[in-house]
Amino acid sequence: MRKQLCSIAILISAVTTLTLGAQTPLKVCPDPASPCKSRHKKFETYDLPFTLPKTIKPNVTYQSSPFFAVILKNWADSDCEGGEYSTAIERFRLQAQKSFPGRKAFADNMCPDMGALGYVINGKPHVGAFVAVYAGETQAEADEFLAKAKEKYKAAKVAKMRVSFERIEQ
Repeated sequence: MRKQLCSIAILISAVTTLTLGAQTPLKVCPDPASPCKSRHKKFETYDLPFTLPKTIKPNVTYQSSPFFAVILKNWADSDCEGGEYSTAIERFRLQAQKSFPGRKAFADNMCPDMGALGYVINGKPHVGAFVAVYAGETQAEADEFLAKAKEKYKAAKVAKMRVSFERIEQ
């Protein structure tokens, strides 16, 4: 049984890799004054928006180009008392957005939401909640921004990320 489950997991991983491998990476929109808009997804204020194709297929993951962000804070769990988001995490994100008005502050609340964006951090799907700020396309840009962020957020750290969206249909 264990061997069969392992084989199924490898097959799912291979199919996902093939699907993502054939896709052209999509550009993020890190300027809070100019967010991307899409007819397929209404980006929430706490999302990091990115361009989506004019047509999308159900149950296909659309992933952004890699970018760097500075993670200001992680939470192991969030209470989701705002429905699809945590009001405490959103308050933290809004304060961060005020601190860095030219860069998008975004959050993953880890709340039940079929239309939520997913985030891959340093090559692994992220588990837990976080608030981060877009830090650029290069490590050098991210390191420069990290120095500024650490003035207020001592535990801040750089991460290489991707954001993704999938319209789930059964």
